[in-house]
Amino acid sequence: MVQKIPASGLDSQRPFRNLLINGDMQIAQRGTSQTGVANNASEGYNTLDRFGLYYFGNEGGVATVSQDTTVPSDTTYGKFSKSLKIDVTTADTSIGATGSHAIKQTIESSYIHHSGWDYTSSSSKITLQFWAKSVKAGDYHIMFRCHDASGERYYISKYTLVANTWKHIEIVVPGDSNLVFNDDNGEGLEVRWMLSAGDDRNDATADTWFAPGSDFDQTTNTQVNFFDSTDNNFFLTGVQLEIGDTASDFEHLPHDVQLQRCQRYFQSYIDPPLRGAVNATSAMGRLGMVLPVTMRAAGTASLGTHGVYDGSNVTSISSTTVAYISDKQMEFDVGLAAASVVVGRPGIVYQSGGTTTTTLDAEL
Repeated sequence: MVQKIPASGLDSQRPFRNLLINGDMQIAQRGTSQTGVANNASEGYNTLDRFGLYYFGNEGGVATVSQDTTVPSDTTYGKFSKSLKIDVTTADTSIGATGSHAIKQTIESSYIHHSGWDYTSSSSKITLQFWAKSVKAGDYHIMFRCHDASGERYYISKYTLVANTWKHIEIVVPGDSNLVFNDDNGEGLEVRWMLSAGDDRNDATADTWFAPGSDFDQTTNTQVNFFDSTDNNFFLTGVQLEIGDTASDFEHLPHDVQLQRCQRYFQSYIDPPLRGAVNATSAMGRLGMVLPVTMRAAGTASLGTHGVYDGSNVTSISSTTVAYISDKQMEFDVGLAAASVVVGRPGIVYQSGGTTTTTLDAEL
């Protein structure tokens, strides 16, 4: 007997329906913990891929950001093994009028443009779901920011947490005739998990799209100040944004697939597969590699502390110049610390001790 599956059932299980990346907090290319995160100090992306902690308006406070194993026991929407943890280590008890703290991820504009969301129609919806937990009880907010619309557009939604209790949050967001998402690789839809907001940033009207004007309101006036005590921590996992007005089961992707999605924005190598040749008697070399994943744009490259092997001799790299970089490959001109390598031989990069990395950054 052949049973027909309703179209709605198929849509809720379609692959790659999650518009946000690394929502189960599995990938942490930069490391699993970063202390001393503050304004202009390790701010932004620092541990878990695609989720950054930001101090807007030069706001104060210091936190440790880490990948944690504290997760909800409820498996209704999926089983999770990792979470993002924000732990306040220096309090900020008085938020500046234009200050705020937030976790955020920004989605490329073309991803929204081609997602199937009829974003200029109020009858077409997207649904954000996530699990959150905090020592600090009270009202928190999600801020959606459309970058391409004239003057931008914000949408604010409130949720409430009970102290030390995991809560599953679902937020349904309608389209709006003023929304614009260009077919390009720039900033499209930004999602912020607000942790504080100053008096000039907390006067928003919730659950409607609006032009921020000069006020840039990011929450309503009931937003808690999560940074008011070093007792506070915040956990986040199971983050999914999908088309439609219903939260489906979380889409768990294989680790290698999730890593490749993250590598579009950031790539990190302890042993980068850089290959080239020793090309001068002054001990210089040109080393390059084809990137395993095409990046969003030509990234900013940083070469770690590595050495070069020419088949029989080894030496360390004494200087580095980026010779060429694109979204598909990178090349370095390197100075070699010793002339023991032989001119004309192939050069292979190897890890010369420690844990320094070569990185490429094309984040939004």
